[in-house]
Amino acid sequence: MKIELNDSALQARLQRAFERYSQLLEAQFTKEISAKQFTWPTTTTRGRTNRKGKGREDAGSPRDIIDSGAFRQSQLRTPIDNGFRFTWTVPYSYLILKGYRTATGKQMPPRDWIKPALAKLPPLSTLQKLLL
Repeated sequence: MKIELNDSALQARLQRAFERYSQLLEAQFTKEISAKQFTWPTTTTRGRTNRKGKGREDAGSPRDIIDSGAFRQSQLRTPIDNGFRFTWTVPYSYLILKGYRTATGKQMPPRDWIKPALAKLPPLSTLQKLLL
C-alpha cells in the first residue's frame, strides 16, 4: 500500500484561509474602532461642519474612537514573509491604545480595539472554520 500526500495543495488552501482571515480581522478592527463602546471622562465636540453648519456632534461616553477619521483611515494591512502586519500610522495610535495623561494631569483611558477584535475572531478557531 502506498499513500501520497500533496502538501502544495494544502499549503495553497492554508494560504487562502489565512488571507481571508486577515481581511476579516481588518474589517473587525474597523468595526471595533467605530463602535460606541469606550468610556470617556469628558464630552468632546468633534466632526466637520457642512455648509449648513451641521455635522458636528458632542461625543460623550460610551463613544467610538473617531474624532476626525484620520486614525481609522491610517489602518494598514501589509503582507510580510509568512503572514500579515497591521499598523495604525498616525503618531497618536499608541496613546489611544494605552491611554495618556494630559498636560493638566487628567488621565485619559486606554481604548483597546485589538483585544475585542481578536476575541470575536480567535485565530485558530476562525482559521479552522475557513478551512472547512
